[in-house]
Amino acid sequence: MFSFDRQKQIIEILEKDQSLSVTEMSKRLFASASTIRRDLNELEKQGILQRVHGGAVLLSGTNYDPPAAFRKYHNLAEKQRIADLAERFLSPSSAYFFDSSSTATVLATRLEKYPNVRIVTNGIEIPSILQSSEKLSVISCGGSLRSPWGEFTGGITIKTIEEMNADVFFFSCGGFSLECGATEFREDNVEVKMAFLRRSKLHILLCDSSKFDTLLFYNSIPLDQIDYIVTNQRPPEAYIGKIRGKLIY
Repeated sequence: MFSFDRQKQIIEILEKDQSLSVTEMSKRLFASASTIRRDLNELEKQGILQRVHGGAVLLSGTNYDPPAAFRKYHNLAEKQRIADLAERFLSPSSAYFFDSSSTATVLATRLEKYPNVRIVTNGIEIPSILQSSEKLSVISCGGSLRSPWGEFTGGITIKTIEEMNADVFFFSCGGFSLECGATEFREDNVEVKMAFLRRSKLHILLCDSSKFDTLLFYNSIPLDQIDYIVTNQRPPEAYIGKIRGKLIY
């Protein structure tokens, strides 16, 4: 098994069991204890877990901003489902803003089949996986790099965004509630999203079901400025009643 696949399985195990010993992980993954320790050390460097005596604990909580490496692994099937549903908003000869979220990145990979499309993003993964061509133009906002989180933020990023316009802004969030709309871990992330919002016509939230009823510290994009909310399954009844016209699931 490749280290990428093994580390993904370690994260999935810890999501279910919260903490686990090296010995138990070694048994479950059919890998040596030394291999598991190397994987845990690497995942700790990425800010995904914390090593404890004899094992590891997955970092979590409303103040924990998960790095890009974790978000890339997390709820991948749900993100693919959301991308399937959101693809109806993609069309040739259009301009799109994508935030740095892993869900938006999954959707962006579908754009190669649409000619004469332009993408602008503050994430670092989309430019790395999509190549500019006659059919597809990819523009990075640049700015201050938040390396573990795979995104650019700050004044340069915002200034770049304000010089452009897009048909659709695709974005995700750290949490979502009926009271506050989209919420985030960091203020600089909110500022970038609001800049994208101001310079785009249609605003589409890509929100997996685990984020409903999660309220984080910073308010981001309010509900009345979100045109559609694309999620992977039917949300709680309270959401159905109040935002039925915005929901796609």
